[in-house]
Amino acid sequence: MKKIILSVAMLSLSAGSLFAQELFDGFGAKGFYNKSLKNQDSFYIPQMQIGFETYVETKQVEKESKLSAFANNMAAHSKGGQYGGRQSSSARVTTILNAGMELSDFQALANDFHQILENEIEKAGLSILKMEDVDKLDSYQKIKEKYSDKTDKKQSKADPSDIGFGTIKVYPKHTLFMFDEKSVMKGGGPAFYGMLKKIHAETNAGMILQNLTIDFSTVELDIEIDAGTRGKTTTAAMKILPKMRITYNTMDFITPKGGPNSAPASLSSEFVSSKEYTANIYSDKEKAASLFKKFFAINVPSVDFDPRIIEMSKEDYIAASKDLFTQYSREFAKALVVGTKGK
Repeated sequence: MKKIILSVAMLSLSAGSLFAQELFDGFGAKGFYNKSLKNQDSFYIPQMQIGFETYVETKQVEKESKLSAFANNMAAHSKGGQYGGRQSSSARVTTILNAGMELSDFQALANDFHQILENEIEKAGLSILKMEDVDKLDSYQKIKEKYSDKTDKKQSKADPSDIGFGTIKVYPKHTLFMFDEKSVMKGGGPAFYGMLKKIHAETNAGMILQNLTIDFSTVELDIEIDAGTRGKTTTAAMKILPKMRITYNTMDFITPKGGPNSAPASLSSEFVSSKEYTANIYSDKEKAASLFKKFFAINVPSVDFDPRIIEMSKEDYIAASKDLFTQYSREFAKALVVGTKGK
């Protein structure tokens, strides 16, 4: 089960709440990609790997402050004893999505996300080449041949039997998986750059490559440790908000001036929707156990904890995720415009 470590304070980002360039590392007000983005006025999006989370374990580890540990150590020594060292504790919350989504629904949603991003980039004043048109170009065919197998392998993880199993990876229509930050050699060497030269000559446009993960809720955990010479007491507070968020996002840009870089651009922090959706959030071990039986073909985990089920209609899930992605796309487009000015 995937674990995501959250800080105590969650930062809620709404459209316009921060300057666009503050949301991203690597481009915008400043960044290593601005050199290749400068004066680029047209783009297309051949890669958009979207991971939809279907259950998440959120965990936070808290450690006693150095000042508290020092005071407790001194107190123990003054009594002829020893302090066991800085104390730590942790808390976790498992959230499970129950929205009736099928693989075809995630695929349709991914297609919508791609169009939303294209629309927001156009609204910001830049030109977008539609992938259905790029897909017909002779220069793009070699790139498709090179990366179609990789895309199929990634996409195969989104098998219908996996719905509910961690993250469902989906690719919008006409898009590929080319590489991400885990790729050993981005681009694939000289042959790849030969392909790029041809497609740059035919389009004069820059590629935008994205890898992002969408979570269906926002979890806040607050742990307090009262540590002393006689032991420790831990209290934990939990809050689950019906707000979607982008928990992970890396981006590369390949323009006629260069790219990709050895390190990708990224969100500087999680992007949380400014709007709540309608959902029933409750704890039901029996229901959770039945969902796990559906999710896992073998090695079904026992529900010996207290998972929270986030139950909503398919329509509400789709509407909330589109709203989140529209907010994100507006901020991305703003930052992209700043990057094209080469600051």
